[in-house]
This record gives sequence, structure tokens and C-alpha cells, in this order.
Amino acid sequence: MTPPSSACFLLALALLLYCHLPPADASVEETCEAAAGNDPNIHYDFCVKSLHENPGSCSADTKGLAIIAANLSYPRAAATKSKVKSLLQVATDRKAKQCLQTCLSTYSDLIPALTESISALEDDRLWDAKTYLSATTESPQDCEDGFEELRVSSPLSEENGEVGQLCTIALAITDMLG
Repeated sequence: MTPPSSACFLLALALLLYCHLPPADASVEETCEAAAGNDPNIHYDFCVKSLHENPGSCSADTKGLAIIAANLSYPRAAATKSKVKSLLQVATDRKAKQCLQTCLSTYSDLIPALTESISALEDDRLWDAKTYLSATTESPQDCEDGFEELRVSSPLSEENGEVGQLCTIALAITDMLG
């Protein structure tokens, strides 16, 4: 083996071992099992798959997993807000526009709340984190409810479901912290 190949091999081996070390006080699977057990709206498989998207999840403690879940929610919420804006530009139906305006408003509130919740978690301000996360869990459903109430087909069901699920996971894990 040439030295650069050896270094790459050792780095890959170290990373592999690092991800298989037991975490300080949580594992993704155990945390997701507890979260799903405490909240019937949390889907265990989605929780595990989502948290494993972040390489740091394999060594994160419970607080770290809460932060990871909130951080995973943010780009999805931002993408959903972008989609809402795009849909509003081409919407011609009055009812659909009304629903999309509601969604734009809810996501415009959700994104800063996620930012605040992450900051609160990092600073160990659990009450604040729970307050902000509670607000985020309702927003995607509020968006979806608007379409249902006006009997308009929602073009955002998948996005609302995913963002809502991630926010709910972040809140459930935060609740485990105390």
C-alpha cells in the first residue's frame, strides 16, 4: 500500500468504527422507539431513517438527536415554503390561492420558530425549545387543514407530512430531556 492509500484506508476505518461506538446515552433506534411509544403520530421507521441521514447521529446523545431532528426539519420547511411561493405565482383558482396564502403564512412562522428552537436546545433552554417546537408541529397540519376545509386537493401533502413528522420527532426527543 502506498502512503496515501494507507491514510485513506485508516481514515475510512476510523470513521466506520466511530459510527459504531455506543453513544453517550442514546441510540437512534432506542430514541426513535421511545419517541414513537410516547407519540402515536411518530413513525418509527421514518424517525430512524431521517436521523441516520446525519452522520453525527451515530454518536449523538439525546440532546444531539433533538438538535439533529430540528436541523433536518429546517431545509425541508424552507423548500416547502419555496414550493408554496412557486405555486402561488401560477395559481388561478381562488380557493387554492387562499389555501396557499395560509400555507405561506404558516411556513413563514415555522422557519423562524425552528431557528429559535435549535438555538434554545443548544443553550439548554428546554422550556423555550419545547415552546417553539410545539408551534412548529402544528404549522404543516394547519396548511393541510386549509385545503381540506375548502375541499381543494393539496399539492403539499407529502411535504407537510414530512415536515410535520420531523418537527414532532424533534419535540418528542426534546421532551425526553426533561
